[in-house]
Amino acid sequence: MKQVIRGIFCGLGALLLVGGVASAAPQGDAQQKCINKINKDMIKVHAAQGKLNAGCVKDAVKTGSDAEACLNADAKGKVGKKKSKTIADEGKRCVGLMPAPEFAYISAVTANAAAETAEKDLIHDVFGSPVGVGSGLYLCDTFPDECKCQTQVIDRVQKTFRAMSKLFVKCKNKALAIEGGVFPGGAASASDIAQCVTNGSIGLSVEADQAGKVGDAVTQISDSFGQFCTPGGNDEFVGGDCAATGAGAPACLEQRARCRFCQMVNAGDGLSINCATWSGGACP
Repeated sequence: MKQVIRGIFCGLGALLLVGGVASAAPQGDAQQKCINKINKDMIKVHAAQGKLNAGCVKDAVKTGSDAEACLNADAKGKVGKKKSKTIADEGKRCVGLMPAPEFAYISAVTANAAAETAEKDLIHDVFGSPVGVGSGLYLCDTFPDECKCQTQVIDRVQKTFRAMSKLFVKCKNKALAIEGGVFPGGAASASDIAQCVTNGSIGLSVEADQAGKVGDAVTQISDSFGQFCTPGGNDEFVGGDCAATGAGAPACLEQRARCRFCQMVNAGDGLSINCATWSGGACP
């Protein structure tokens, strides 16, 4: 009989433990500082990699250099510097923190990898893999119109990605705060944080885009196509995922930017957003 009773209490204890793990609580000030700092660093890594990617494309179409090797080499070390900053900030803000953050943070290494991977995936979505002259990019001295189109559009695609990231970090900061105004008492789970991407009724969310920053960047993709690219076609992006979309290429490129941003925050923050549904298309 004692063994039966002991078994019942052990079972109840296990259920309580599982319940405690499943339902996190709003994070304290130190936990919030850790989470927010790593997120800010993550978007700086992706911005640096995105700037590198665009620069590699511009160098390739002007000189015929190897764009793929360029975006992997990080010759000036700017991406590496941002990644090192993430690691250092984790040491200052997160390592040894008790209690540790319960959600929306995994590690600096994970955040760095998520940012770098998302940007490299995006450049391959746009121009194909490997990125290079002869496999999608056009030399300026031979194909000046195609060259101009490619360099202008990649800047606008990157701007769209950065606009989403900035909104997410701002919303996440407010969502975690106990008196931030996004969630009563502060966000208490990864699913709460995911709403900073998907929930259009939250004014600060990416979906709401209250100030129109993402919308402006997307409009600039279309404007660049209209001004610089082949009317009614998109041979300038023949190697990428939007090659068969013709005049629909601007919308396709927006979708790719949304997909890769979504995958970055899923991987970096441990979220579970359905990126294909939110981005409106395939999201491998």
